[in-house]
Parts: sequence; structure tokens; C-alpha cells
Amino acid sequence: MSIRRPETATRAQAGVRLGRGRRPQSRKLRDAKDALYREHIMEVAEQIFAETGFADARMQDIAAAAGISLATLYQSHPGKQELHRALLIARDRQMLEQVEARWRHAAVPDSVEQVLLLMETHLRFLLDHPHYLRMQLKEGYAWYHRAAQPTAAERDMWERGLKNIEAVLAWGVARKLFATGNPVDQARMMMAMQQTRFANWVMDGMRAPQAEVIGHIQADFVRLCCRPAIAARLLADDGAGLNAKTQARIRALDVTPG
Repeated sequence: MSIRRPETATRAQAGVRLGRGRRPQSRKLRDAKDALYREHIMEVAEQIFAETGFADARMQDIAAAAGISLATLYQSHPGKQELHRALLIARDRQMLEQVEARWRHAAVPDSVEQVLLLMETHLRFLLDHPHYLRMQLKEGYAWYHRAAQPTAAERDMWERGLKNIEAVLAWGVARKLFATGNPVDQARMMMAMQQTRFANWVMDGMRAPQAEVIGHIQADFVRLCCRPAIAARLLADDGAGLNAKTQARIRALDVTPG
């Protein structure tokens, strides 16, 4: 027995009802639009948190700047605290995924220059997301410190990042490239120096080129972690930055992961 389709039903409509035709494509399109929508809200909230700080930021200002109703914003984030945390976790995850993708591509480093190249991934992410960076700096907490009251998700990402740093330091010590020391202490000192460099960049109006900021942080790492003879090979004569040969070797290694 056959079932007669209504005369008004088109072939495309029938395909949608039967799970064929446009349904998978429509779902993908909807998911893509939702992702863009979430990113838009996140970028707007990020800028407002960066400019006003968490305490003075208002959900109604975020909604107005995003061009949505306050009710719509509350549907996606029940409160300012939840939105702030969701934003930090999302950006932290994006940064960590980029870093780990670079790590997978690099496998095991075979030179200090490759370590310096690996550093550029998260440094450039922060410089490319200045509102996120300003949010972090405005709270006034050391990034590694428990006073920042990280969530379980944030602690997990920090631990993953810390393990990556510890692995690099252990590799360098084993090859007599890095000075022996407590890897956790060294990682925290690295983060403190980076935070200072970024804070100076922001206070100066973010005028310095990204490459200059990255170069200063790389030189800080060399001075902190490398043995004197290795540091002398990598740094300029005055010790203020990397020398031209080191910079050229880093750029020669800079192959974007496929």
C-alpha cells in the first residue's frame, strides 16, 4: 500500500522530513552561526571587562554593546560571574590548544632555538587578544597564584601548561643547556617576567611591535634558564636581546603546523 504525499509538499520538503536533503547541512549552518554568535558575545564582554574591570562591568552594558536584549544574554549566561569565568576558560582553552598543536608538530625539541619558537605560540596569542590580556592584568593577580580563585577547569588547563613547561626545562637540564633548578619555581618566575613585560606593553599603549615584545620575553627566558655559555651564544653582546644569528635560526624553524 502506497502513501500519497500531499500535493503541496515539494521534493525538497519531503527530503527534509525523511532526514535527507538539507537537514545535515542546515544543522551545520546553525552550529556555525551559534559559534559566531557566542564568539561575538565573548569579544564584546572581553572588551568591557578589560576596560572597566570585573567589579564595574554591567550585564546590561554588555548586552547593549552586543546588540542583544538583556534577557537573551541571561539565557546564555546566568550572571556576570558565570560570563566572566566562561570567557576566561574559553580563551585559556583556545590558547592551550594552539600551544599543544605546536608541541605535537615539534615532537621533541632539539635546540634552544626551537624552544624559543615554541614560546611564541602562547605569547602571540596573548598579543593577538589584547582585551583578554588586559582582563588578566586588570585583576591584579599573578597568573599562577591561587588568589585568583581558579575554577577546576582553569586549574586543569594550568596544570597541563605547567607540565609542558616542566618537560622543556627537564629536557634542557638533561642536555646541559639549562641551569639546574626547581622546574615549578622556574615556570612561575617565567610567568611573572612575562606578566611584567605584557603589563609594560599595555601601559605604553600597546605601541611596540609584537615581535619586539616577544623578543624581550625570549631573552628573559634565556637569561633565566640557560647556562652562561649557551646564553652568550644566543644573546646580543649587551645581553638585552637575541642576536641576529639566533633570530635567523628561529625563523628558519618556523614552519606552520599542517
